[in-house]
Amino acid sequence: MKRVCLIAAGVIAFGTTAARAADDVTETTVIPPGAPDQTTTGVPGSPDTATPSTGVPGSVETVPGTNPPPLPSGGGTSPPPAVDVENPPLKPPPVAQPVQREAMPRPVPINNNSAAITGAVLEPSIPMPPLGVPSRTTSYDHYPVQGTWVGRLGAGLLVGGGVEDFTDSSVRSVTGVGGSWTARAIAGTRQFVGVEAAYVGAARGLDMLGVGSSAMLVANGVEGAVRVNVPVLLPRTQLLEPFGFVGLGWSRYSVTNTNVTTADIARNDDIMALPIGGGLEYAVGRFMADARFTYRSTYYNDLMRTGGNLNNWGVSGQVGFSF
Repeated sequence: MKRVCLIAAGVIAFGTTAARAADDVTETTVIPPGAPDQTTTGVPGSPDTATPSTGVPGSVETVPGTNPPPLPSGGGTSPPPAVDVENPPLKPPPVAQPVQREAMPRPVPINNNSAAITGAVLEPSIPMPPLGVPSRTTSYDHYPVQGTWVGRLGAGLLVGGGVEDFTDSSVRSVTGVGGSWTARAIAGTRQFVGVEAAYVGAARGLDMLGVGSSAMLVANGVEGAVRVNVPVLLPRTQLLEPFGFVGLGWSRYSVTNTNVTTADIARNDDIMALPIGGGLEYAVGRFMADARFTYRSTYYNDLMRTGGNLNNWGVSGQVGFSF
């Protein structure tokens, strides 16, 4: 029985507490800031039916530094706090931004393409002669001309040989075709007029009465000539030059390898020669070669006592160096 009374007393106390809590609960409506109160909007006599203006009698003005007006009875959120105009809050000092270095653009070379894009003007370039090549030139643009007067004149040293024979029938009948040799110095190969000097020699067999079977007729002499050149310059420093010449020379003829016992031939004879002829010369770099035909008229012929001159012709070739 005592337990039942205690349970009944607890139930009564719980009901009384719940009734009091229900009376204290009030419905609260959340109104956004600045929105009118929905509970009183449109109701005559409510404070939200008209918004009073600042300075109008009967209006409510919020003064800086004072408390805001009380919330309406209908509830709602509180307005933001007033700002003190006379004493604004201090702003924090600005934070220094890190200095960013600007990347320098790479230099663009000025050429024809970039000048056409940017509108730049290029100065005309002056061609420079390559190193090692003399700047002094002649009328022959393709031929390398050295800086010395010998190089501008043109010169060469040649050696060679060939064949020759006499033109007089009486002399040719007792001699055979001979071999010749030469050593020649030439100047003026790059000019229209040049000169040359040469050592000339020849040897041939001798077959006549009173001499041995191994008898030889040998000639040794010197010649000088004036030549007329027609230089034709080819690519890659090549020179092709037709030429003609005329000169004067001296030769000594001697009978060797036998004892002369006949009166038809003298042991030796000195003659004067007049060489005349022409040829073709070729040069490339330091190499030079020529081929020529020569006819020699001879004077003071006393070798053949029975009569006859020593006029002769010859064909020869030479090779050597040019300067």
